[in-house]
Amino acid sequence: MKKAFTLAEVLLTLAIIGVVAALTIPSVIISTTQSQYVVSLKKAFNTLKAVEREAKQEHGEMQYWGWQNSLDDFNTYFKPYFDVLKDCGTDTDDGCFAKSYKQVGGGASTFMATPSDYAKIITPDGMAYAFQAANVGIVRGYFYVDVNSKKLPNVFGRDVFAFLVTNVVGIKPAGSIDTDGDSIKTSDVDTDCLDTGTYCTVKVLGEGAMNY
Repeated sequence: MKKAFTLAEVLLTLAIIGVVAALTIPSVIISTTQSQYVVSLKKAFNTLKAVEREAKQEHGEMQYWGWQNSLDDFNTYFKPYFDVLKDCGTDTDDGCFAKSYKQVGGGASTFMATPSDYAKIITPDGMAYAFQAANVGIVRGYFYVDVNSKKLPNVFGRDVFAFLVTNVVGIKPAGSIDTDGDSIKTSDVDTDCLDTGTYCTVKVLGEGAMNY
């Protein structure tokens, strides 16, 4: 006498498999995507430090650069050392970056509210870099990196990360130091990371993961 599963048993099994898949696959996809963002962030930081090293070789230590506190600083000291696939300059369209961004806590970000305030490029690996000039303490500017260009989610602390450009200690991850060069407390980093996402840069680089 031959034994076999009934149609009802097969359907029940498939239903159970479907429920388990529905519960587990999304979390696996999110985890994989976040891991890719972490790898890309590390690569972006290495790129920025390589650009910094090459710029120093030609122009000397950053404290002696002729800072203009404008986007001319990017064109003079940084852009020549990037491998540029696309130069968006100060265009106001979304050629390199998305039109709007959010904070990891859910609020709206002012990043790219005025695109002409940023010099923007895309590198061959698909990452978008934006430079904004500043003159606050030792900070002479900010680099923002969207690790997948203008693709979603466009959220600080997820696929967008910030760096400080200083004239004393070079390019530093946001959250590592304040504008005077002092170290920021871990508690402040954690609080900001869960709110605006700006300080997530140093947290992710330090922990090698998105533990939030």
